[in-house]
Amino acid sequence: MDEYVFEDVLAGSTVSCSYPGLEAVRTVRADEKPEATSLFFPGCSFLNYAMPLVQSTYDLLRDAGQVDGISVLCCGKILEYEGDGGAARSAFERQFREHIAPTSVKRIVAACPNCVAALRKLLAKDEDTAHIEVVPLPKLLVEMGYKIDAESAAAFARTDPRIADEERIVFCPKDSCPDRPTGEFADALRAIMPDEIMVEPKFARKRSYCCGSRPRAAGHYELGDKMARRHGDHAREVGANALVTACVSCTYSILGSGCTVPVFHYLELLFNWNIPWQLAESYLKLRFMFDDTEGAREGTRNYKGIEA
Repeated sequence: MDEYVFEDVLAGSTVSCSYPGLEAVRTVRADEKPEATSLFFPGCSFLNYAMPLVQSTYDLLRDAGQVDGISVLCCGKILEYEGDGGAARSAFERQFREHIAPTSVKRIVAACPNCVAALRKLLAKDEDTAHIEVVPLPKLLVEMGYKIDAESAAAFARTDPRIADEERIVFCPKDSCPDRPTGEFADALRAIMPDEIMVEPKFARKRSYCCGSRPRAAGHYELGDKMARRHGDHAREVGANALVTACVSCTYSILGSGCTVPVFHYLELLFNWNIPWQLAESYLKLRFMFDDTEGAREGTRNYKGIEA
């Protein structure tokens, strides 16, 4: 079991997490609150399911001078599904603005489509934070010149026994719901994937529908699985034998639904590292809030407080 240590810029704490297992979590006040102008924000799903990939992505961005800090906080969206979700989310978002406003952060690079939408919305509510830019991770990677190799992607996909013997691997993108208004993740996914092994689905971009994670979050598991399996059916209809996403939640939701078509997150293909989905828990274990986020720690999910 490995330990990953992150110095959270917004909370001013050092957070230590074990992986896999996510059992040992330690948060201690940093001696000096770290400073950053550009912040990497992986989001809860990415942090829980693929912590080694979070570290690798952070290292890549930091070494390239694209970010100089990280925050492992939740974006707050999941609080909507608690008993008094509206109030809890509002309280957390207010705290988020209060903590980021006095910092030197000018840009947040977010890995998750849900986080991008949530962060932009909460930051826009206050003139002291409205200037902070929120950039989708895949868009930045494309601007940095990254492109997934077609042969490597096909070879990686064949590690799934369902398509191991397929003569040709064809990916079909599954676009995320929160990306519909801007299409930034959709554009970046198509730019970073090789054209020759991609085919467009019927329900793409603004016509994309849920992966099933939203009804599952509300406790409607059968409906969530049904919605997720449909994406595999529609991929087959256009001649694809694999799905590719830019959203970790979408990947996990479809993967666990019984879908007959394998699904991959684009970062798995880029880093050639298979996220061990079999280790994923039914509920995310690490959702970091501020210690005093009102109502957040009395909910049904396992929130962790970070001293601020």
